[in-house]
Amino acid sequence: MSPPPITIQKILGQNGMLARALKGFEFRPAQLQMALMVAECLQKELPAVIEGGTGTGKTFGYLVPVILGGKKTVISTGTKNLQEQIYLKDLPLLRDATGLEINAMIMKGRRNYLCLNRYHQYFSQTSPLAPGLKETRFRIEKWINKTQFGDRSELAWLADDDVLWDSITSSSDQCLGVECMFLEECFLSKLRNRAARAMIIIVNHYLFFADQKVKKGGFGEIIPRFQVAVFDEAHRLEEIATSYLGDSLSTNQLVELAIDLEKEILEKENKDPSVPDKTKTRMQSAVIRAASEHLWNFFHGGAEKGILDEETLRDLREGPAGEAVKELRHLREDPDLRAFENHTVQTLLARADELGRLLEEILKEKDNRWLNWYERRKKSLLLHSSPLDISERLNELVYKKLKAVIFTSATISTNGNFDYIRSRLGLDDRTLESIYPSHFDFGRQALLYIPRDLPIPSDPNFGQHAAKRIVDILKITRGRGLVLFTSYYNMNIAYRIIRDKIPYPVHKQGDAPRTALLDEFRNDIHSVLLATSSFWQGIDVPGEALSCLIIDKLPFDSPGEPLVAARINVIDRRGGSPFFEYQIPSAIIALKQGLGRLIRNSSDRGILSILDNRIITSRYGKLFMQSLPEMPICHTLSDIGRFFETEKMTKNSKRNS
Repeated sequence: MSPPPITIQKILGQNGMLARALKGFEFRPAQLQMALMVAECLQKELPAVIEGGTGTGKTFGYLVPVILGGKKTVISTGTKNLQEQIYLKDLPLLRDATGLEINAMIMKGRRNYLCLNRYHQYFSQTSPLAPGLKETRFRIEKWINKTQFGDRSELAWLADDDVLWDSITSSSDQCLGVECMFLEECFLSKLRNRAARAMIIIVNHYLFFADQKVKKGGFGEIIPRFQVAVFDEAHRLEEIATSYLGDSLSTNQLVELAIDLEKEILEKENKDPSVPDKTKTRMQSAVIRAASEHLWNFFHGGAEKGILDEETLRDLREGPAGEAVKELRHLREDPDLRAFENHTVQTLLARADELGRLLEEILKEKDNRWLNWYERRKKSLLLHSSPLDISERLNELVYKKLKAVIFTSATISTNGNFDYIRSRLGLDDRTLESIYPSHFDFGRQALLYIPRDLPIPSDPNFGQHAAKRIVDILKITRGRGLVLFTSYYNMNIAYRIIRDKIPYPVHKQGDAPRTALLDEFRNDIHSVLLATSSFWQGIDVPGEALSCLIIDKLPFDSPGEPLVAARINVIDRRGGSPFFEYQIPSAIIALKQGLGRLIRNSSDRGILSILDNRIITSRYGKLFMQSLPEMPICHTLSDIGRFFETEKMTKNSKRNS
């Protein structure tokens, strides 16, 4: 007689398999309810949008029904950290606790994997006498002989910013495909073959949408076909999908093409003296480099980001962009190069063709559903053509093709509903939805401090007043604070004032790599970390080290951002209210993400301080307040002192008992 089937209740229930297998496992009714809802979604083949508050255990809430459901599923996350947590920690825990056979695979973007062709090419063209290169090559060779997929994350000794990795990995336009002499050993091919056999594939949003766009073109995809998609950290989906469902080109791509072409021609001439002189090709390569520089200079001295209006697009087409397109065309039509019997050269010509086509496409004038814009960085320029509404593309690329799609996040609702996210993602009336609040006791664990006496953020002196108040708060909390800013400007003002006024180490974003800053902050309990937008989400600092979270002002997206301004204009044109339909909901989600850094487990205690008193004085402030967990509110520094005095008394009581 066969054993009874394993059910969701048997795994996640109060006395279930996880409870018996994991020490300290805490039964969470919301987790079980979420898992049952996901199962319903899979069974009925419907979309679902689910908010699981911090501590709900939403990862197990969707993993268990996905595993039991038996459909080939892609789980897409907003960060690599969560991607690796699911693969390296959560799935092994479920496998050990249940005895289920879980066939899963993790996949990252191409640039995370070693390219054997580029690796051998690089070291064949580099002097063996270069300092440290011999030792580096020895270490990589040793790794190549034992690694399964050539994943860069396995090289803990290779610095994040080491330029070597860019030379030995491959983008999609650098890949030689079936013509590569290392095809049978190719790590990416092995990865694809393994993923084709897996039932669960774990990716991130960046790879997911890059791959969907490639699939639409009909070649070069990495992720095999699947039936179900689960988007975790779905609050980031629109931002990432927008960047990948449009078109973008960087001047770095033009420079890389020129460099790769020069290297290939030089290598052929060195190996075969009879190869005709390629002076003309070198000149064309130099012109492409020059055109790239002219593009960057075209925007020099202007704003770092901006919209490309009709006049600017015309000037670009008639100027540096047109110059680049012309040279790319000359390159790909060069009869000597086209006659070159070398697949690498032919691949480079195909790249030139694609870059020329892409540049022309980006600089076309489009209708008001699209935005042409640019970003100027220190050493490069990015040109973009971005969709302002991704719902139509999601329907075409995702909803129509899959049996079920689940969106989940700890912060995806606004004001108690999903109206905003459903409108942005184009989810229809069939969509199942539910909110499972955090089971943490914010009324006991947290205190919300909102000062009444600070100037509003538009006041020119707000930055200085806010910095002085941050000093007052951090003295009471004895450091232990993460201070999140909506701009580098206010962060730098605060840093100059704070660093000499408190007796605790003060770290600032940009002074060291993100991981190093977080490690220092975690390890020194009384330290302080000042940061901007990239630290508002995806960081986990449980315990006493983060007992105080200070947010300088409500995190409204800047109307100076090209995409934000364009979306506001779209809503304006149809007679809607951009502020209430778009800007406020977006800011609420960002604020909830910031708050989520404070209480990470049931033993955490701390204060949340919002220095922007518009949250209690403006008519829209109540929308923010209604979206936050219920917790006591105070307006004086003495209340903060009493909160931490209570914490101190509680600790002493526990020690003495």
